Amino acid sequence: MTVKQLDNLQVPQTPVCHTAKLLSLILAVLFMVSTLILIRVPESVKGYMYGVFREIARAQMLLRTHGWQHVEDEYLIIRYIGDHEGSELVQETTQLVFQRICDDFNFSPKQKVPIVVYNSREELNASFGWPASENAMGVYWGGVIRVLAPQAWINESDPAAVRHVFQQAGPMAHEMTHLVLDYVARGNYPRWFTEGLAQYEEYKITGFMFEQQTGIWDQGLYPLKVMDRNFDSLPNQSLAYRQSLSAVEYIVAVYGEDGLHRIIKNLSKGLNFHDSMIQALGTAPEQFESQWHVWLSRELHQPLYIKREDQA
Repeated sequence: MTVKQLDNLQVPQTPVCHTAKLLSLILAVLFMVSTLILIRVPESVKGYMYGVFREIARAQMLLRTHGWQHVEDEYLIIRYIGDHEGSELVQETTQLVFQRICDDFNFSPKQKVPIVVYNSREELNASFGWPASENAMGVYWGGVIRVLAPQAWINESDPAAVRHVFQQAGPMAHEMTHLVLDYVARGNYPRWFTEGLAQYEEYKITGFMFEQQTGIWDQGLYPLKVMDRNFDSLPNQSLAYRQSLSAVEYIVAVYGEDGLHRIIKNLSKGLNFHDSMIQALGTAPEQFESQWHVWLSRELHQPLYIKREDQA
């Protein structure tokens, strides 16, 4: 049964349902207020305010999925409708990567992580107000991971084959890395950094990497400033993601994973990314970008060119 079918059922309105809707409305108002406050507050308290903002969004999603079926364990709350087998696979796969990622980032969760499973791509996209054509298999936002049910995108009938594909190529390691970084750095990071870090951690744990398009490096690199500002609207998303991973790979190659974690530690203290990188690596982002381009050109054995900001 889909979400739309459930919406069409004539379900008596109980006091619990009324309460959940009222609380959801209150949280939505608080969410908007906290967003406005977050824009205006000094840098020194933005991390705290962002935490409030995230917890309101998390609570709102838990209320929106109130009454859904669920499975829980010590660390996870899986909410779903109908597909119990798929939700158990989501739980099992997350359990395989969760502790590893937490250990890598020295993170100890203080509460259970909500994961909401959607039966179709349309339902997942609709939860964000996105068009049906969006192609995401998983999204982290506001303390919650939302994922597409395995059977909605894996074209296998054998449960063992579905399990293998989902655990090797599914979104759980990637999205869980986003969540852990968000909590550790208190929301204080550029978009390219979290995307590069999520891909790096995903490959390290599962061996999965997005397929690289032929000639992708011939199209001109996006400047990191442009990727900071307009990541989601860049016309070549494959290039943006691949650049993000490459920049993180460069940090690890030159400074080791300790370099990554020094940056994250500085971000968690409220330093901006520019100052975090200087303190962690001894180089500013502008110099880092130039050095990374030289390194990447050598790795690829080809010259590279950088798009101008007005070309990106």
